[in-house]
Amino acid sequence: MTRLLLIVFLSIVVTAAKGQYYNGRVRIDSSDRSYIFQVTDDNRRTNQGLFYYWFKSGRIHKTQGGYYGKLLHGNYKVVDRDRHLLEEGQFKKGQKTGLWRSWYTDGVLQSTRRKRFGFWNNSYAIKEYDANGNTIKSGFENKDLFTGYQVNLQGDSSVVTRYKKARHCLTHNYRHVLEKNYRRPLCYLPYSFR
Repeated sequence: MTRLLLIVFLSIVVTAAKGQYYNGRVRIDSSDRSYIFQVTDDNRRTNQGLFYYWFKSGRIHKTQGGYYGKLLHGNYKVVDRDRHLLEEGQFKKGQKTGLWRSWYTDGVLQSTRRKRFGFWNNSYAIKEYDANGNTIKSGFENKDLFTGYQVNLQGDSSVVTRYKKARHCLTHNYRHVLEKNYRRPLCYLPYSFR
């Protein structure tokens, strides 16, 4: 009897973990969110320096320089169990492309990331917002190194920290940082960092 219950339990767990696949569209449901995305059967030559997102055995995987399964290609959405949109973006043959947005559970925009190409290949223009919609981080990220401004709100004033390639440059305390007359501080780096 115990073995029968164990077998039934394991079969339910295995079926719950698998995604629903229909004509290139996949839906994976978990206890707190659902992932809805598209995949492609096209084979692609890979680049050792790039990360690829792919789907296999009911899960999304991320690996550098290769993949084993179906590459994510097309629309990608994450919704919570109340069907509030949490994340949205596009994949092109396993790689993130274009505008990616994420939201807090109450619907307020949390962040935007836009993939850049050309000279800025593999970098992202990013903006992050607090729960009230105020900008708290704005700049670029390339190879996981942030360049730009980060705003920490402290009461009615703001502390603005400037980063260049993830190195702390300057910190200034401003009252109304995000107004139009805000003057950006210059970033002075020691000669060895230039």
